[in-house]
Amino acid sequence: MTEIRFTVLGRPQQKGSKRPQLIPGTTRFTVRDANPKARPWASQISAAARDVHQGELIRDAVEIELRFFFARPKAHMGTGKNAGTVLASAPRHMIVAPDSDKICRTVLDALTGVVYKDDSQITRLVAVKSYGEPERCEVEIR
Repeated sequence: MTEIRFTVLGRPQQKGSKRPQLIPGTTRFTVRDANPKARPWASQISAAARDVHQGELIRDAVEIELRFFFARPKAHMGTGKNAGTVLASAPRHMIVAPDSDKICRTVLDALTGVVYKDDSQITRLVAVKSYGEPERCEVEIR
């Protein structure tokens, strides 16, 4: 069984919705991603995957675990002598944007054609979104 693991540092980005944009001076439209940070993030993921997997594309069933870590907002942290301590009232789980499915989509699309032939091969996907530093995405592929 092939096992591939790697970590991509930086804030995980969601693949945004596509939006039409009028090309200036014409009557034609182009499609733009609502999140301009998604493409550079996807490029980082593809590059990290290429560093650890130079073999042929996987063509069998694939299982993937993704762990996303985001910095806690300052409002979750104490002040003064409690600086650096998470407040008791701070939420334990990250239940705010970005949506898990959208950040997963960015990663899965970035791995298509790099690690596996198509993301339809994914038979099991586990995604965990939580607070932690440094901000990053940990990828495990089997």
